[in-house]
Amino acid sequence: MMDEQRRAPGSEAAVPTRSSLRPLRAHAFKEIVAGLLTVASVRGVLVVSPDGLVITASLPPRSPVEALAALGATLGRELEVGSARLGRAPLKAAVFVADHGTLFVGASHVGFVIVLGDGSAPVVPIRSALIDALDRL
Repeated sequence: MMDEQRRAPGSEAAVPTRSSLRPLRAHAFKEIVAGLLTVASVRGVLVVSPDGLVITASLPPRSPVEALAALGATLGRELEVGSARLGRAPLKAAVFVADHGTLFVGASHVGFVIVLGDGSAPVVPIRSALIDALDRL
């Protein structure tokens, strides 16, 4: 497949067109999801828009994709609003721990990256991998 490109006015350099960037962005999202899934104890990953629409996801069978996306986006937005109200730095990543699993929410310019860990998920390595993934978005 050949990327569409055009020449910038007064330049010899080819500039990617808008339509050629779309597959690259989708590929980047999928690479981020695949990379996070390699971290120990990670069970699933979603990339969602700020309003909770699923951009891409990889979850165990029978997982409630839309509900997890909505929950992650709602938690992310509430944390962003709360940190702004308190005059704190913007949310980068948050961790929610329960008996049966761990939910990590990371904020990015496209929305939120949500990582699901099992009940014994090691918080530090997963949070570190999430922050690295957010830096690549």
